[in-house]
Amino acid sequence: MSTRRLLEQLADEGLVDRAALDEATPLGQRTRDALAGLTGEGLRLQQAGASVSVWLGALLLATFLVQMDITEVVPLGLALGAAGLGLAAVLARGSATLLELQLRWIATIGGQVLILASLGEVVGDDESLCVATILLQALTVWLIHDLAIGVASILVGAGALLVLAAELRVGAFGHGLLALFLGTCICGLWVLQAPLAARLGRLWQPLAYALPLAVWAPITIGAGSRYDHGDADALPMFLGGWAVDAMLLSAGWAALSTWLIVQAGRERPELRGGAQRAAYAGIWLTALLGLDTPGLSAGLTLLLLGQLRASMNLRLLGLTAIGSFLFFWYYEHGSTLLSKSIVAVSHGALFLLLAGLLRRTADRPREGRARPLAARIGDLRWLSLALGLGLAIPGYVVVQKEQVLASGETVLLRLAPVDPRSLMQGDYMELRYALINELPDVDAMAPRGALIVTRDLDHVAQFVRVDDGRPLAPGELRLRYHKRGSEVSLGAETFLFPEGEGRTLEAARYGELALAEAGDSVLVGLRDEARRPLGTRLHDR
Repeated sequence: MSTRRLLEQLADEGLVDRAALDEATPLGQRTRDALAGLTGEGLRLQQAGASVSVWLGALLLATFLVQMDITEVVPLGLALGAAGLGLAAVLARGSATLLELQLRWIATIGGQVLILASLGEVVGDDESLCVATILLQALTVWLIHDLAIGVASILVGAGALLVLAAELRVGAFGHGLLALFLGTCICGLWVLQAPLAARLGRLWQPLAYALPLAVWAPITIGAGSRYDHGDADALPMFLGGWAVDAMLLSAGWAALSTWLIVQAGRERPELRGGAQRAAYAGIWLTALLGLDTPGLSAGLTLLLLGQLRASMNLRLLGLTAIGSFLFFWYYEHGSTLLSKSIVAVSHGALFLLLAGLLRRTADRPREGRARPLAARIGDLRWLSLALGLGLAIPGYVVVQKEQVLASGETVLLRLAPVDPRSLMQGDYMELRYALINELPDVDAMAPRGALIVTRDLDHVAQFVRVDDGRPLAPGELRLRYHKRGSEVSLGAETFLFPEGEGRTLEAARYGELALAEAGDSVLVGLRDEARRPLGTRLHDR
């Protein structure tokens, strides 16, 4: 359906003023201008005008002028920057040729850099420079009639707003309020799309498409600031000062999602009744089960908005918001991994329930019902095969490791510095063995092979040579390695440990390995400088 046809349908339903469809009226002229950039050719040209080469060219030009110390003469720098923005505004009112679009971008970026660099010479604090950046981006959106430039300017302005919030030390709750404000604006822009597009004209598009890109940033920064401040009581489940603030944020996002479900019921009668009530329950259960995770409720709001407006981009942004929030939330230490798992599983179950309700009420035949029985049975066979392989392969690895543990020799490898945290695995140490530093010529080593080592009286490994096929002398052992580029791995570089043992394991100086005759190894645990076992051992021998 074309945009024009959609507006006509909304006008028939009384949701849009018919004057917006009459180009002879001022409102109709603003509507025409707002829709001018939605053609395929216009979008293609704007994409070409915003290419990486144009950005690089504009930045190089502005950097050249800054390096010539032009901005030290503040009036000259401001005048040149204003001239650049004025040129971009004039070009934006002309024909949409590729050359003019590229010149438009060059003039815009160059003008902004010159103005901000000149202001930096006289503005004494970062807060004032952030405010100046926000005002400059607002001026750019108002002057230059270009969708892509408008989106970029709003994103830059949102970034300056985040920097300003950080400078003012608003904290996690302040970033949460900022995210909730942006979310409210986003929902308002898309739910009231028809009347707002007619009133805002060309400003509706950059706002509607840029703000969803920017909303996840304060969510993730708020989550990260809770971790960075090192407050052990920052995120308790249902307890503590932060839980009250987070409850307010989660309730705010749940209220926005409720508004979207109400709007969906108005636009699609099949979503009313029991399905609508179940959606309300799911939304508020999401908020209740995650009082300390308002970012998940924010992601759900964007997902619902994308479903309401049938926008794949909004759905992807919702998933991005959820993923980015989980990334930072995972790293805070105020909640245990168990509580995080409970929250994640409960939210996932509720999201699946909501998705099932939306699918069931979409008035579409289910794929499984339309397929013959033989095809579905065939799918089950492939599923069974995949499940069998999924169990057999890990089972084989487990049996192989158990054999190494049962028959292997105990070898201690001295550790180099370690990394105490993993992205997805939880609390763990990424081990570095000092033995690797003793290798004479890593570049000449084969991608896979074995090192020959001996043990001293304390079972500490001593490097002898790279395995060259010669028989082992008494007391020598093989230790398999594999090489990727210039990095040599012994296959036992990660040590996953229970929560709360991080400080104990800081004293680790040796890795204890079980070493089989063929050179296969299994990491058993860590030991301190006196070679005493530390923390929970991975395996009992």
